[in-house]
Amino acid sequence: MDSVGNLLRVPVPKLRMNRLARIADRYQALLRVNEIALSESTIDEVFQGMCIVLRKLLAYDRAGLTLYDPDHDSLKIESLYGSYENSVFRVGYLLPRKSSQNGWTFEHQTMTIRRDLPKEFRFPSEKHTLEEGYRSLCSVPLIVRRNSIGVVTVVGTRKDQFSVEHALLVQEMSNQISMAIISIVPSCPAHPHTKLFCPRCIGAAGGKTTVSKHREDLSNWGRKGGRGHKKLDFS
Repeated sequence: MDSVGNLLRVPVPKLRMNRLARIADRYQALLRVNEIALSESTIDEVFQGMCIVLRKLLAYDRAGLTLYDPDHDSLKIESLYGSYENSVFRVGYLLPRKSSQNGWTFEHQTMTIRRDLPKEFRFPSEKHTLEEGYRSLCSVPLIVRRNSIGVVTVVGTRKDQFSVEHALLVQEMSNQISMAIISIVPSCPAHPHTKLFCPRCIGAAGGKTTVSKHREDLSNWGRKGGRGHKKLDFS
């Protein structure tokens, strides 16, 4: 019994305790972001709320949310967090899908990490970021049902500010807001290159998205002949 008692009294290593505490903080942060996604009604409120929670776990200087704009075949900035005074990046700014770092992340559905922007930048948008005083960058795709809908990017003023582990954290946080964004943005998550609504996709979206909420859009969808079809004129 004495040996068992001594075993029970052995302190848990401090390193392990710190690791458990980080896991608990991460789990609580994900729950909080999920609550924000379910309760807020605008894209900006959802993104700002996520950024505030993320900043408690990850040091970064500013962040941006871009969503795909099929009319311009570009990623359009929908929300910004942090200081953007005198920045070229503004809400509504377009980043071409085929010639921007956001576009590359969107197209390849994989994270992008720049640990040293002066040496690693590839696109004009990254050069703008560098010229505004930032040395590190991390972007992750927003994906719904295997389709990209946008990109979340965080940047920092220090070299080597973001690692793969940090990118995974940003991805986890961003995953929590994807469906909320889809429920707000007037587009079909399964068919992002059109602004028509697909009834089956709306019905399957769950959460705040309901068929009654989109009744008018469904009517428009029907008048246009459904997804990908034109109404036939028999006159």
